[in-house]
Amino acid sequence: MKKKLFILAWMISFILPAYADTVFFMKPVTKEIEKSDANKIIKNLEANVKSKLNSVSYNDVSKAKLKKFGKCGMKPECWSENASEEDFQFVLLSLISMNEDEEVTVRLVLINIEDEEVVDDSSKTYDYADDANEKAIFAQIRKLSAFSEIKGGKKSKKDSEVDKRTKKLEEERKKRERELEKQREEEARLEKERKKRERMEEERQRREEEEEIARLEKERARKEAEKKKEQASKKKSLKDNAEKLERARELVLEMCAQGKYNAAIKAIVKVGEIKCECEEDAKVLALKTQLLNFNKVREQILKGVEVKNSSLILDNIEAAKALDESIVEGGTEFSQKVDKYAATGWLARGREMEKANNYVEANEAFEKCVEIDPDKTECSDWLNSKDKLVKAIYDKASVMKNFNPTKAKELLRAILKLVTAENEHYKKAEQDLQQLEY
Repeated sequence: MKKKLFILAWMISFILPAYADTVFFMKPVTKEIEKSDANKIIKNLEANVKSKLNSVSYNDVSKAKLKKFGKCGMKPECWSENASEEDFQFVLLSLISMNEDEEVTVRLVLINIEDEEVVDDSSKTYDYADDANEKAIFAQIRKLSAFSEIKGGKKSKKDSEVDKRTKKLEEERKKRERELEKQREEEARLEKERKKRERMEEERQRREEEEEIARLEKERARKEAEKKKEQASKKKSLKDNAEKLERARELVLEMCAQGKYNAAIKAIVKVGEIKCECEEDAKVLALKTQLLNFNKVREQILKGVEVKNSSLILDNIEAAKALDESIVEGGTEFSQKVDKYAATGWLARGREMEKANNYVEANEAFEKCVEIDPDKTECSDWLNSKDKLVKAIYDKASVMKNFNPTKAKELLRAILKLVTAENEHYKKAEQDLQQLEY
């Protein structure tokens, strides 16, 4: 009899399906462990999950789903919300880490999606990364409390899950209908109260509008009276400002004529804060602009005189003169000194060119210096000592004829431009140049 019962039970085990849940194996997380060691352990994990469990791997889902699942971490409610319609009932999470003693810890977390709970959270520490081999990892997986439910080799519970979900959906549908009925009754009650409040609100608004109209009319009359008073005051103030601006502008022009440029600029900036809403505003603004521009180029010229920079002087001299004469007819004190500044600029240019061995341009610069300011002795002395310079240039060219004929010819041509044919070095330079060119 016992033998018959055993055979019957054995036959039933083949006829009746044995169900198993499916687990989703999430991509392992690694922390402070060499990549090669981590990859070995991950490989052992994947091999066990694939061969020993009814599983779906992270490699089998789309990138979009994997990204969505990755946000859930160990939050069961998140997995329930995002994976309840998937073909797996559990999620297996893993963390592989290494401490300072190079011990490796493998942590396994199992989440039941439907029940929204962490059913297992266990860790095992291995002395070395190689100790976490496939066999050791399997032994750790077998200790999971739900191992028997997700163990491979059994059939899926998909069909029974469909029935359970259908029943659950029907219950949820009836529950929603009851909630909708209650909601409709509540909405009807609220609508009735809303209409009552609207009638009361309309009556209140009507009274307030009548009171507001009366108040606004009174306020309008008051503002109109204040506006007329303000306009009269403003008109008088603008008229006074126009007179102040005219007097102030004339005072600024007097300062400019006396060469008090900095004081004039400070005054015009302060005067510019006064407005009359008349033509005088534009005149003050124009004068302010002219003064600021003039002061900018004047400072460049004065800096050039101080550091003996010809470009700072000569590049700004004409602009400064034009601006000065536009501010005060006939120019201010600056215009009386402009020739002195220009002569200083050409003196600086001459010395710069001489230093660069550009004797022709140096000669032209010193000639312009004397032309502008005959009393500029530095320029006239240079021109008067030109014979010595020409001799020095000729001696230099003579030395260079044999090893740098190009430079020698350049120096000889400079002599021909610096002196006339009557000069003894002119003739020598001319002869030497002909020899070098032929």
